[in-house]
Amino acid sequence: MNRTPVKDHRQKNSGAKVQTLHFRVRLVFWAMLIVFGMVTARLIQLQAFPDAVFAREQGFHEGTLEIDLPRGNIYDRNGRLLATDRQARSLVADPSRIERPAEIAAALAHLLGEPEDLVLARLTRRNDSDEPLRFAYVKRWLSADHLKQLEQFPGLENPGLRLIYEPVRFYPESTLAAHVLGFVNRERVGSGGIEMQYDRELRVTPGRLRARVDSGRRPLLSRTLEYVPPQGGADVTLTIDSAIQYKLEQELAAALERTKSEKGMGIVMDPHTGAILALACIPAYDPNRFTEHSDEERKNIAVTDVFEPGSVFKVVTAAAAIELGLVSPETMINCENGAFNPYGHRIRDFYSLGIEPFRTAYAQSSNIALIKVAAMLGEERLEGWIRRFGFGQRTSPDFGGAESPGIFRGRSTWSRLSMGSLPMGQEVSVTLPQLARAFAVIANGGYLVEPHLVAGLTRPDGTRVLPREQPAPQRILSAHTVETMKQLSHEVVLHGTGKRASICEYRVGGKTGTAQVARTDGRGYAPGKYNTVFVGFAPLERPRVVAAIVVHEPGIRERWGGFVCGPVFREVVRDALIRMNCPEDPVREDFRYLAEEGAELDPLMAREPLAIIEPDMESVLAELDGLELLALPTDSVYWGPVVPDFQGMTKRQAREQIAELGLAWDTQGSGWVVEQDPPPGTPVSEVGVCRLRFSNQPKKVDDETSGSVTMAKSGV
Repeated sequence: MNRTPVKDHRQKNSGAKVQTLHFRVRLVFWAMLIVFGMVTARLIQLQAFPDAVFAREQGFHEGTLEIDLPRGNIYDRNGRLLATDRQARSLVADPSRIERPAEIAAALAHLLGEPEDLVLARLTRRNDSDEPLRFAYVKRWLSADHLKQLEQFPGLENPGLRLIYEPVRFYPESTLAAHVLGFVNRERVGSGGIEMQYDRELRVTPGRLRARVDSGRRPLLSRTLEYVPPQGGADVTLTIDSAIQYKLEQELAAALERTKSEKGMGIVMDPHTGAILALACIPAYDPNRFTEHSDEERKNIAVTDVFEPGSVFKVVTAAAAIELGLVSPETMINCENGAFNPYGHRIRDFYSLGIEPFRTAYAQSSNIALIKVAAMLGEERLEGWIRRFGFGQRTSPDFGGAESPGIFRGRSTWSRLSMGSLPMGQEVSVTLPQLARAFAVIANGGYLVEPHLVAGLTRPDGTRVLPREQPAPQRILSAHTVETMKQLSHEVVLHGTGKRASICEYRVGGKTGTAQVARTDGRGYAPGKYNTVFVGFAPLERPRVVAAIVVHEPGIRERWGGFVCGPVFREVVRDALIRMNCPEDPVREDFRYLAEEGAELDPLMAREPLAIIEPDMESVLAELDGLELLALPTDSVYWGPVVPDFQGMTKRQAREQIAELGLAWDTQGSGWVVEQDPPPGTPVSEVGVCRLRFSNQPKKVDDETSGSVTMAKSGV
């Protein structure tokens, strides 16, 4: 029997089943692949592009916290707080929730002192889509009076109004060092002074912390997802001493009132390091209320404005000539009796001097003498020394771009009058720090230093850093020249134009200046307008401070640098040296300059001035034993020698009287005494130097006893 067809049939059925199975496997595989693909795509979508619902749900479990720090504080050199942040309250609104805005605006406008329409506009502010905003300021940084009134304001219960805290810059010392500090504007950006120059270090860029949160929305630090630390917020420590700063501002303000001037400025600096101890511009302003002051009032004119220095600029010519060996203090110079025409322009001196040693010409600020010395230097060397002293260039990065480099033109643009103008401080304009730096060269031994205001920075983590490395001082004068210039500067204060800057406890060196004010159109000088200047240092042996004082356009007749600025220097520097516990360096006259030609000095004149040492009354009476005394009315306040009336005495008679009292003296002119300082009757114990002015026209004195030493009781 043939079974082959059956076998073939079975094989065909088996092949069909295998094919069907393979098809089903492939079908399941592709179905599962598609399903897994869809699931994967969905997972990717959920993770990378979550639905708003899931994103919102995720937000319930995560939170971001902004980490902010207050702006850095500013301190003086002794740690006294000068600028800080404090919290102020502001009134804000949610316009979308304000009910009856017109009524609330009317009430708030009256309470806050704001225009009603302006308040209403803030309460109803809308966005570009004409939808009410959720946040708007009504009044920022409320005063204590406003807050007190708002406490009684029923409209504050409105859900659309609330009070919030905002940081605001606060200056606890009000106007003290205002021009040094600057201020922080409403956008929390430093504007002017240290606040602007160190804004990057003082300002804080907030950090953030993103982490899982608990049911109370408190971040779980153990589940931190992201952390970015805040940046900035460093504290700044200044070189300013608040006590010296206050004294400088006080004395400048008094000088402006005394001399009827509108503005003045001063700087006190450590000549060895360039650290600025005080820098003031008067009138001052209150940075807590900076919006109430104009830009002109807020400007630091000490570094932005320039002025012709006048005779203080003679320090450059004198130092250069001495350094090059062209002159010495004893070099005789013909001062032409006060009038000279070297370059086609007549030059006059205030004091008519003849042939005098250079030290006398410098002390009496002879323009003619310094012009002749400048001619010895020549144009090239004069220009080089002016630049060597730092004029024509900025002094410090701490002043920023606001600092002026001054105005000094190269000799290629000089006119035929320049060599007669520059030596006496004309045709050049300077800033206050430039003058202080120039005289610091004399005070510190011959080095040019960089003035600076910032002593250091303290980061939030406590790390102390310097803002920058100070450049090494550059020597520009030899030690011999420095010592010579110190003595010449001391002569200015002792015998010359700077007598009112003299300090009895400390020897002072300095220079006076009185400069005409240039016209605003640049055509010559304004008639009757002058700037007065005094720059000096003390104590003479080892100077601790250098100070420059400028008073603009005094409205009094005695508009001279020594008369106007000298007393400010005296009071400020004396106070500063006492605060520094500086050992006394009392005034000691060089008696070689006091003797008349051919006369011997009385040994009594070499004694210590009684103004420095408390007098021993027994020894004083012993020395005066046998002299005829004048009995005057007495009281119980003071018993001791007093200054007699020198009026009408000759120079020999006055010298004898001063020698008997053991005082130093300072003379001017020849003939008979017509003026004296201090006045008759002043206790000798309060006098260091007796200043006498002589004239060939004597003033008659009826007191027959004026030629004898007088002792009296006198109230102090």
